Amino acid sequence: MKKPMLKDRAIEESRERFLSGIGVPKLEKFIVDDFQRQAIDNLAAGIDTLVVAPTGSGKTFIAIEAMRNLIKKGQHAVYTTPLKALSNTKYTEFQRIFAPDHTVGLLTGDRKIEGDSDVVIATTEIYRNELYRGTGRYSLVILDEVHYIADPQRGAVWEESIILTPHSSTLLMLSASISNAEEIAAWIEETRNKECRIVMKKERPVELRYGFLHPKFGVIPLSDEKGHLSPEVAHFYGSAALDDTGTRVTGRFGRGDGRGDRGSRGGGGRSGGGRGQRDRGGRGQGRRGR
Repeated sequence: MKKPMLKDRAIEESRERFLSGIGVPKLEKFIVDDFQRQAIDNLAAGIDTLVVAPTGSGKTFIAIEAMRNLIKKGQHAVYTTPLKALSNTKYTEFQRIFAPDHTVGLLTGDRKIEGDSDVVIATTEIYRNELYRGTGRYSLVILDEVHYIADPQRGAVWEESIILTPHSSTLLMLSASISNAEEIAAWIEETRNKECRIVMKKERPVELRYGFLHPKFGVIPLSDEKGHLSPEVAHFYGSAALDDTGTRVTGRFGRGDGRGDRGSRGGGGRSGGGRGQRDRGGRGQGRRGR
């Protein structure tokens, strides 16, 4: 009985290390990062800006400050997202920030709330459709998750939104995963006939950890402290290991029931799959840019 108990204790300790630090951070004085200040200054000068920074680094703060500066002058802004759910979340968030001094609206395929507000949150498709009707009336246009421009099915929506946005409007484009920002910015400059500046931050302020949802042990680290595939994950899959990136499980999976193949995509492979998708997105954007 001692060995199973020791193993369970080791798994619990590894899980505690894996989940350590997760939660609400302690309150500290907010200091504007250099990349945030640079982007805000660009937008104040009416310069199209492409911001590429890791998740959690504060890209939304740039959008909020740019909108705040704009609506003080009586102008309008639109914040677009690729998903209805994300649009709903941003609507609630911006209501808390700007109301009641300024109005906040929402335009999605399901909901239409005060579409002529100072700040409007919309799905990118709805914004593109407004441009088709010739109703582009925003001084600031924010395209969140702009790497969707590489999506084979929906990428044209982002292309058309950039192409059709009036020259007088200022574009703020946000992404955590564009890998060829220079090509994208060059295409935007050529298309809109105005300068597009790149603001980039490479350091990740929020650590990225890869985990595995094990049917018996629950959430556990994908790899051990030496960077090798966790023994529990390896045993679950059979003959398996991590690839050179340390994020994708490779090898021979399962013992004839197909379970391992599905698990390789749904468990440890999920993080690696996301990584590959971002790389493909970067190359796809380059093709569109050219």
